[in-house]
Amino acid sequence: MNTKTLLILSVVFMITFSLSGCLGDDEAVASTSSEALGLTLEFQPGAPPDQISEDDISFDISVKLENSGEYDLAEYYEDDTTGETVGDLVSVFLLGVNPATLGLCEETDEGTVCHTEQPYIEGLSGAHYVNSELIPGQVNYINWYQASGESPEYGLDITSDQTLNFVAQLCYPYKTITTAEACFSDNAYAQATGAETCVVSGEKEPVNSMAPIQITKIVENPAGRDGQGVGKYAFTFTIENLGGGTVFPYTKSVHDCTSLGVADLNANQVAVTSVSVGGEDKINCLRKIGVDETSGEDILAPATITLVDGKGTFTCTLSQGTVTGDYSDIIQVNMVYNYYTQTKKEIVVKNTLDFE
Repeated sequence: MNTKTLLILSVVFMITFSLSGCLGDDEAVASTSSEALGLTLEFQPGAPPDQISEDDISFDISVKLENSGEYDLAEYYEDDTTGETVGDLVSVFLLGVNPATLGLCEETDEGTVCHTEQPYIEGLSGAHYVNSELIPGQVNYINWYQASGESPEYGLDITSDQTLNFVAQLCYPYKTITTAEACFSDNAYAQATGAETCVVSGEKEPVNSMAPIQITKIVENPAGRDGQGVGKYAFTFTIENLGGGTVFPYTKSVHDCTSLGVADLNANQVAVTSVSVGGEDKINCLRKIGVDETSGEDILAPATITLVDGKGTFTCTLSQGTVTGDYSDIIQVNMVYNYYTQTKKEIVVKNTLDFE
């Protein structure tokens, strides 16, 4: 879904949210939380089965991967010209059970290699609305096999029943786009007397694309004028993790998700890549990391926000000229991050004597 389409949908969502103001607070929160999803996964029924025998030759291990959010994950590949990777890499890991017990390891010249990670590179289209009807996102399936191509099998002799706890861990990149109707005014008299066409100071209603990280509150306030006499406005955004998983820095590779340190997974960092008003980027909302020696222009990087207990704030002060009195315009915030979630399945391996 491109930015233009999202902007159009944002207007539709604003109307929907304004109407939902008639609902109770609990209903409004439930409506927001129900759309705070990105990728979801679950074990397929019977794969693995709830119960197996130690003598079972083989069984399937498979998870369903669905893009329940709105961001379209692009196909991941290496560009033949530049050699750079393009697109969105997703990794699914099988944990909780010794892979050697399932026959998922093999001996190579480099040593023992266990095939527990399944990189997903095909891309997954997100969910979207058509005439107020939600069209679900794309679905695909991840399966685990031995190096020989055969299905996994349980390779131990046991004298009593054993419980195995399969864990499928999903790590993926995602994006959130948030819009709101902001107000800009150089008419102090109108703002003070109630004759304004919009109000600068106060909360603005955020509208988020369906994603696990969302902006739940936006507060706008006047912030004086810049050196050219143009009005300045301060926006404070409250960012929350509503998806039930863990957010970690987008600069880390999802390919290394299981080997990331505690500090990486606990960083809880979201990156704001752009803030724009009426489609015009406000680059001063990003962070300066250097100066280009050739052009002399500032080198900018996304602003990094750390979430504490699932919540963080980001303040952006920007200049916005006014031509006639006051007016409303769309402010848009783009965020990127990596996300981690998991699902579990418990199965019982029955001792053969129990089947006699």
